[in-house]
Amino acid sequence: MPPPIRSPIQLPNRTPTNSSFSLAPPPTHNSIPTKPRKKVLLTPGHSPLDWARLSSSPTANLRGLPPDTPYLRVPPSLLKQMTGRKGKDAWTVLGGKVYNISPYVPYHPGGEPELMRAAGRDGTRLFGEVHPWVNWEGMLEGCLVGIAVEEAEVGRESSLEEMD
Repeated sequence: MPPPIRSPIQLPNRTPTNSSFSLAPPPTHNSIPTKPRKKVLLTPGHSPLDWARLSSSPTANLRGLPPDTPYLRVPPSLLKQMTGRKGKDAWTVLGGKVYNISPYVPYHPGGEPELMRAAGRDGTRLFGEVHPWVNWEGMLEGCLVGIAVEEAEVGRESSLEEMD
């Protein structure tokens, strides 16, 4: 059976059939990104939804500290020790807060090496460059270890504590 014959009548708000219409992306979108995203295949049970379930569980200890430990004041010297190597947890600073990122490693869509680039240091700028749209405070809330402070502030109590 032959294909149906198309009418030469143009429909309103439609591209004319004789124009150079193409499904190719517009010229502004045809360049290759400077750094393509590198997603890795996650193991079963390690999807973003699995992480959300784990991080919202009241029994999960994602901080890597005893449950009754108050938030810590973390100086750069302590942060540099927490690199995720030699059996230690990996800590990073994001927006002045220190997070234990070790529990999140198997859930990270970019893989372990990409996440570990921020271990033991301030990862705020790196995080902002790679995915500025992600809300790390909500995602890593259960992993909060404390706040980043300067070396000189370690032994000192905060002014709020002095008021008591």
